[in-house]
Amino acid sequence: MWSAIENLKIRLSLALTWRSPERVASAIRGFQVTEADGVWHLHRAIERLEDPRTKAVIFTHGLEEECHADVFGSVQRLYAGGLSSPMHFERKDLYAADDPAWKIFAFVNVGELDATQRFRLLRGALPEGPLRDALKSIIDDEEGHVHLTYDMLRRMGASPGEIRVEFVKVRLSRAWEAWLRVGKRMVDGLATVLLSLVYFLLGPFVARAARRRLEHRVVEFDSAHLKHL
Repeated sequence: MWSAIENLKIRLSLALTWRSPERVASAIRGFQVTEADGVWHLHRAIERLEDPRTKAVIFTHGLEEECHADVFGSVQRLYAGGLSSPMHFERKDLYAADDPAWKIFAFVNVGELDATQRFRLLRGALPEGPLRDALKSIIDDEEGHVHLTYDMLRRMGASPGEIRVEFVKVRLSRAWEAWLRVGKRMVDGLATVLLSLVYFLLGPFVARAARRRLEHRVVEFDSAHLKHL
């Protein structure tokens, strides 16, 4: 069910909004920002780990995510004609310092799983091109990251029940954030429509009133003063 809905959303986006290279470049930049932001969260997780081998594994994971960000950046420049706008990151810790460290990997696991499924559906809907080619290797890496982060949860002592509960919390949080983003876009779109209607409906009346006022305007001046000048 989720895949069918997501597939429909992707195909609608491709048909309605990905009609120009600029729109495609903007979407790819969003992928790049997400991957780079994930690297930051992984490094924050490393700071809370003690086992050197676990740190090494997560560091390697972060390098692969950084590579994905670089790949998306290269592809984005192809669609943008070589231009690249500055990236903006939201730097906010996922959990408080006293929360168990494994919860970070629960959040990352859900994100990796969703990204893998979306990228797979996107690649299936895309025509031949640089983005479709780049997604193949990225999808392979993301599938490995899903298994890696779940194994990390178990190795860090989280029980299956705790993992399931945390997955539910993460999905609810992500759904709420997505709803807020959709709501903001809807409000912005509605405001644009209303302002456009006001402009087109009232604009002619305001213009005619201003024209009449200019036509009947009387300019007064002191002729004697002008002669003196």
